[in-house]
Amino acid sequence: MAKILIVDDSFTARGILKRILAENYEIAEAASGSAALETLKSADFDLVLLDLLMPDMDGFAALAAIKAMKPALPVMVVSADIQESTRQRIMAAGAALMVNKPIKKDALTAIVREILERR
Repeated sequence: MAKILIVDDSFTARGILKRILAENYEIAEAASGSAALETLKSADFDLVLLDLLMPDMDGFAALAAIKAMKPALPVMVVSADIQESTRQRIMAAGAALMVNKPIKKDALTAIVREILERR
């Protein structure tokens, strides 16, 4: 079973994503970018779902650190930020994809499945 790390400072957002994905995947959670990096040091994952706006370490810094630590690990950014400049910056930094919140269950499961199949 594929393992997914959900990184979001919002307990509610993590819960929604977990509820949708836990049917088919093993899920771990981190409430910050720095917590995600610690988790990634001690466990292997197949995908990271990453929020952008977080205290402590934002998603931009977390993405850069994740890609430096595990370059082949796909990272999907899930954010309410809809600016094209943000999307371009995220993709240039190595994200597999950026999707906007809120995301519907069917869309999320299809996107996650596609990313994992490409891996």
